[in-house]
Amino acid sequence: MRWKKEEERKEHVTVWIDRKNLDYLDTLIDRGVFENRSQAIRHAIRTFVNIDKGLIRYIDSASSPAEG
Repeated sequence: MRWKKEEERKEHVTVWIDRKNLDYLDTLIDRGVFENRSQAIRHAIRTFVNIDKGLIRYIDSASSPAEG
């Protein structure tokens, strides 16, 4: 058995999701877009992170004093 690298390991988290969003995820699952809720939620998180990759840099640059 191969042990996963540290960056490949997954952590267990619990989240509360409103019914409207959960129904939407379930619709995607029913239509075969995702196999299960976990897969759909992981995809949503990856998408968010990929879109916001520069957010921390933006926040840091906005909060640091202007060079001059």
